Amino acid sequence: MNNLPKYMKWCFWGILFLFVACSKNSGDIVPKNASLSFIESTVPLEELSTDGGTISIEVESSYTTWNIKAGDAKEGQKFITQITPANAGSAYEENTQTSVSIIYGSNLTSTQNRQQVIISSVTDNLSDTIVIIQAAKPVVKQNVTIDPSITYQTVSGFGGANAIWGTDYLSSSEMDLAFGTGDNDLGLSILRVRLSSDKNDWAGLVNSIKGANAHHVKVLATPWSPPAVWKSNNSVDGGGSLLETHYADFVNYINEFIQYMSSQGATVDVVSIQNEPDWKAPYEGCEYTTSEMFNFVKNYAGGIKGAKVLAAESLNFNQAYTDDILNDPVAADNLDIIGGHLYGAGLEPYPLAVQKGKEIWMTEHLLNLDSGNNPDNWTGNTGVKTIWDESMKMVREIQTAMMDNWNAYIWWYIRRYYSFLGDGERGTTRGQILKRGYAMSQFAKFVRPGYVRIQARLENTSSGLIITAYKGDNKIVVAIVNPTNVDVPGVNLINSTVVSSAVAYTTSEFVNRKMENLTPDNTNVTVDITANSVTTIVIE
Repeated sequence: MNNLPKYMKWCFWGILFLFVACSKNSGDIVPKNASLSFIESTVPLEELSTDGGTISIEVESSYTTWNIKAGDAKEGQKFITQITPANAGSAYEENTQTSVSIIYGSNLTSTQNRQQVIISSVTDNLSDTIVIIQAAKPVVKQNVTIDPSITYQTVSGFGGANAIWGTDYLSSSEMDLAFGTGDNDLGLSILRVRLSSDKNDWAGLVNSIKGANAHHVKVLATPWSPPAVWKSNNSVDGGGSLLETHYADFVNYINEFIQYMSSQGATVDVVSIQNEPDWKAPYEGCEYTTSEMFNFVKNYAGGIKGAKVLAAESLNFNQAYTDDILNDPVAADNLDIIGGHLYGAGLEPYPLAVQKGKEIWMTEHLLNLDSGNNPDNWTGNTGVKTIWDESMKMVREIQTAMMDNWNAYIWWYIRRYYSFLGDGERGTTRGQILKRGYAMSQFAKFVRPGYVRIQARLENTSSGLIITAYKGDNKIVVAIVNPTNVDVPGVNLINSTVVSSAVAYTTSEFVNRKMENLTPDNTNVTVDITANSVTTIVIE
């Protein structure tokens, strides 16, 4: 340096001075007093509207950029749907204010919503949090007047089918669980069995029927086909019809089945003429036209002895199969129960059957996410919500059937992965009560055979609740189905007499027949109904 010319020394020191000066100015852009906060005077202190809307809040910041987001719900549900802008601020400016727009949705629940809003600095360890409060939906009491003096049908029961093909029938412990009325049982009261076209199968069914008898459960025996030699196609499979020349033979065959079971100490309460006479099945089946069914019932069914007679178990409860029978005094006298299935259609009142004093039984339906055709629809990983959503279809169907004055509802298999008890397939444990079993028990366990449906009048139908009520054994039983996604608090059951006790049982996606002791108020009982649920209240 000392050897350099003087002018070069001055150049060197000049450059060094400029470099230091620039470095110092560059350092000045780092915020010295960064700050970030909501302006408290702009934060709403009042509860926001239940209807949803938009609010504006001011954010003040110095020498920092920031992000803003909606945080967790501290109470109730999240309700903030959008915040704009999502980020703002400046690393170079002091005391900048930014107006933030917050859009929020409606609150359809009776619970207050409290949700955080959080601002965070991008460059500094700064943040601020506020809580926005939204009002709860006002509770409007849903008054339901129960009138035991107005009566409808007598309930025969709720049930399901034994194994129809093969011999893997319900075990003794499974029957106890299905038909028992204890705290952990389902309370089913009807068992459907197959009246086989092969007499060699009869002996294997004896213990199942005797087991049902021991639980005071009605037994319905349904033939899928008469013996092949009496049919037009000489086969039990692939449709074909029963030749008229063998109508009497088939009546004798049915009687022989009833008598055989009786000789073994097994009682058959009801026999059907034919399963799904309007369906040409590739498996075991038999076809009848409406006129053929009329002929059989009028001229031959009167010979069936020892059990009640049911017809016609149409695929979709086609009333044409029994209209002519009911309108003919002789034919109608030979028929005790109108039965049908609900595949595709058929869930509707049958005033002619009620007028003629006949019971109406739904004798078969199943829902399984169409997994019979598409196995991947139901696997061991199928979620509870998916299963429950379909189970609610069954629950609504049962409730509608009762409101249509039907006397019984019989599901397909009692033990199947999509039914009431697990069979060990698709993630189920054999013999374990499934979600759908708990749903069915909301009716079967509490609405017992012989109970009578009574009037339950809901004053405010806007809630979407579906309600039926029953009386029996000195109790009032109210079944409330909530098919909506909204809780309905404050459902007030108004009874005709003073209530001494009331217990509610609820099954939903989240709980299985959860019990709650209610507090009666003279003749009133108030219960909160959760979304997408079925609740049964037993009043004494």
